[in-house]
Amino acid sequence: MRFKVPKDVDIEDRIAGPLTLKQLGWIGSGAIISLIFWKMVDFQLFIFLAIIIMGLSVAFAFVRPYNQSLLVFCGSVLLFLSKPKQYFWRRVGTNFSHQKSGNKKSEQDLMSLVKKGLPVSDIERVAKTLDTGGKIG
Repeated sequence: MRFKVPKDVDIEDRIAGPLTLKQLGWIGSGAIISLIFWKMVDFQLFIFLAIIIMGLSVAFAFVRPYNQSLLVFCGSVLLFLSKPKQYFWRRVGTNFSHQKSGNKKSEQDLMSLVKKGLPVSDIERVAKTLDTGGKIG
């Protein structure tokens, strides 16, 4: 081999000590928002808001559930909660016309099914039900 291929290509570069640029961004934005509240509100309310804001910013910087960022995880949770949980299959498109006979290959397939122990009337009933979309049973 002429070139060494790095194995850990998904690891982000460290900017300041053990922190990446995203982590510094989250913590810095939390600190800036806390600083704004320090200038605007009472000291006791500031302490309460700063604990919440810095807690959230540290969580978004360091918590990685299921090996993805907390922001992506929260987005996935919101998508899961907003979409329906059951999927109902619906036939899309036109119904195909059913050929009665004359096709040797379909008759051979039908005979192989009859040989396996399925009566012809049941097979024709299922085929008719599938062709009509379940309207005629």
